[in-house]
Amino acid sequence: MTIPAYTAASLAWLTAALVATWWAGAAGRRQTWLALAAFLVFTVVFDALLTGLPIVTYGERAITGIRLGTTPVEDYLYGAALCLTAVAAYDAARGRRRVGR
Repeated sequence: MTIPAYTAASLAWLTAALVATWWAGAAGRRQTWLALAAFLVFTVVFDALLTGLPIVTYGERAITGIRLGTTPVEDYLYGAALCLTAVAAYDAARGRRRVGR
């Protein structure tokens, strides 16, 4: 069985984002995870609208088919990766202390 393209890309980016978040020192802060939770709440609301109407559709070969409501699970993986990448980039730009230094 092959992993669909959007799934593979989302998982790869989420993995890299988690590593970057740890490297930037943000993984140990409560604010990082609160930001992620808030981001995912908005993702649930707006993706439900976009996919439920349907304004946005997905090729079934590009996703696993696992959905939370009308939204493919890949959108949550992608959203989490986006949020964590932003947090890690912000911390890196501000010169916050990295783990191990």
